Amino acid sequence: MKKNEIRKHYFQDKYVIISPKRGKRPHRTKVAGDEEKAGKECFMCPKGKVKVIYDLPDLSGGWLVRVIKNIYPALSLDNKYAYGKQEIVIESPDHEKEIHELSIEHIRKILDVYSERYESLVRLEGIRYVIVFKNEGGKAGESINHAHSQIIALPMIPPLIREEILAIDDYQMEHKSCPHCDILKNEKKSPRVAWEDKHIFALCPYASEYPYGVWFIPKRHVSSLGDMTGDEKLSLAKAMKHIIGRVEDLGLNYNYFFHNSIDDCNHHMILEFAPRPNVWAGLELGTGIIINTIPPEDAAKFYRGESKGGVTGR
Repeated sequence: MKKNEIRKHYFQDKYVIISPKRGKRPHRTKVAGDEEKAGKECFMCPKGKVKVIYDLPDLSGGWLVRVIKNIYPALSLDNKYAYGKQEIVIESPDHEKEIHELSIEHIRKILDVYSERYESLVRLEGIRYVIVFKNEGGKAGESINHAHSQIIALPMIPPLIREEILAIDDYQMEHKSCPHCDILKNEKKSPRVAWEDKHIFALCPYASEYPYGVWFIPKRHVSSLGDMTGDEKLSLAKAMKHIIGRVEDLGLNYNYFFHNSIDDCNHHMILEFAPRPNVWAGLELGTGIIINTIPPEDAAKFYRGESKGGVTGR
């Protein structure tokens, strides 16, 4: 990529500046606390004293994946001023293993737990939106260094999500088709394809807000994680293990979060993966226009094993 480019989102009124020349200094983004070791203070380890909501058992009589009540919730069902619910999904009893180090089948079972808890929470009275997400590393907001994800049930549809819903609805009215299904068709032979198989398409989006950002898009139109078949979840697990493993090789913190359809919208579910090498500064916070120093085409090459990649700062 010889010149910087201003790029627009596929169907939303959002912009990024792809500017590889802005990043010159290689750096790692692990922050203090990321190397915390297991110990008696980790309440997510098997001996931790927690309120268990759900256990997915393993063959030895223990648990493989555990869901617990958030010990320090911002929301609760008994507080009308901050109504909602928060749960933590402990991805493994092993304090030392990150999600990409788990087996593909184990990751698929984590997806099953996400699905089960999502469906349970979305049915609660007064809940309008449920988000499943993961923070990995200090720059991504992680506070406990034991592999885990979170699920939060909210009493409103967040403005960011509402904007996305309206943009999808507008696109569908104009084009008579699903924007994500069209993205699958249009990007099939593009240089931004990071990974794919029969069921899942992993794309570094044209106007990616995040260096090495990826959208995991089911090839079949599904509205939520719960609509996916076992084979589709297994493919998603394979894709996640590959993509997250590659980003971990760069030492990057990351977030991921599911965009599930709400109510009867029948929108296309995607999983958005957002590496976090940079801290957003004045331009990003003041305008919403993001500078991305890694062109999506270069990120896709890295995921396909065609380049070594690298980390560049703002």
